[in-house]
Amino acid sequence: MTKPWWVTALQVGALLLLSAVWGLAPTMAEQVVASPPVGTCHLLSREPPLVSVATSQTFVPQVEAIGDGVYFFVDAVHQRDIDLVRREDIERQLAAADVLYQEVLHLTPPLEMPRYQQADFVMVILRTDQTRGGQAYDEVVRNPSVPECHIRMALGGQVDAAHNLTPAHELFHLYQNAHMMFKQAWLHEGLARWSESLFRGGGQPAPALPADSDALEAVMQSSYAAAAFWQRLFYLLDAQGDVAVPETLINQRYLNGRSIVALDRIYGAAFMPQLFSALHQAGVAVSHREQWPVYGWAEAEQRSLRHNPAILSALHTAVSAYLPDASQPDELQAFMQLIAPLME
Repeated sequence: MTKPWWVTALQVGALLLLSAVWGLAPTMAEQVVASPPVGTCHLLSREPPLVSVATSQTFVPQVEAIGDGVYFFVDAVHQRDIDLVRREDIERQLAAADVLYQEVLHLTPPLEMPRYQQADFVMVILRTDQTRGGQAYDEVVRNPSVPECHIRMALGGQVDAAHNLTPAHELFHLYQNAHMMFKQAWLHEGLARWSESLFRGGGQPAPALPADSDALEAVMQSSYAAAAFWQRLFYLLDAQGDVAVPETLINQRYLNGRSIVALDRIYGAAFMPQLFSALHQAGVAVSHREQWPVYGWAEAEQRSLRHNPAILSALHTAVSAYLPDASQPDELQAFMQLIAPLME
């Protein structure tokens, strides 16, 4: 990847911008035309100006050591509004997460996916009047003060990344958005919450997979709690949990000396690209059936549970391709038999 990867931005006109993003005024989706053609870069004409903030000079060499194509725009304007230590820790977590998703999970970075062919970088907006939380967006946009097209995520400016994995969580959502249109909570938030275990380490096999329709429905009605379902599935697909974590990644630290990535094994890392690919293909099939643009689904459709059969079909396809039936443990075979009648 040769183009700038993300820019950290500081909001100007905080109240209006906060309202637009967090739902207190017209949202980003309401500022753009519904069902846009592929490749559209939307101008957020009502958004206040954004200015870049400086990246710590002591951090830049470490970023370059982690991975190529990761750049932070440097500008000293309004640095006093952002806690410098916390901002640098956010940058370190994001850089490490990007390497982890690409080199360990083998996922294609968002900017290299067809959906984001018009985007030049990923913008990270730090909200100076929000202490925590975050949100990832799925449209390619530009701002009157930032004319380059980009995709973006927003974080509370006081997020303590050394003790909070919100930045990595939101970055994982950008990877999901680039690969699939599905945002059902058990898939979208469940997988993102699972991704946090890659940083915490010590991921457990988790409770058994659903054994009946009621248990399966409970998973599909859940959100973050579905992380346990994904953890168990990945464990059954790869009980050895063998994975090569780059040494440069293991050696990365927050400013307080704490490790950014603290894991000894990852279950199912090699399965992730097949899962994402199957979910993408399932989304394309839904688009063709419904006669929607491939990347132009209404937000309500992206989250609608009526697409669970398509997700289950993709899951069944990915699992079958990764681990043939004869090699599957009994628990996984029983789960595959459970979802087979529910598939599209």
